[in-house]
Amino acid sequence: MKETIKRYIVEKIVGEEIDIANDASLFGEGIIDSLGNVKLISFLEKQYNITIEPGEITTENFDTVNQIVWFVEQKMKT
Repeated sequence: MKETIKRYIVEKIVGEEIDIANDASLFGEGIIDSLGNVKLISFLEKQYNITIEPGEITTENFDTVNQIVWFVEQKMKT
């Protein structure tokens, strides 16, 4: 899952080859902006068949690849 998410961020949001550490702040390091976050959320919902509620879109859930993976795994359990 981590590699799939990282590949999506690099290919569809960043648009150039970069190395993203699993614990890098995606927003703090300027890797993703608000539009990129909307794209990522749409991808996650389709890819993993989950629904992400507006109140769940927080930096606690979406700031790093590790946090995103944890969040998606929790959503898939419900």
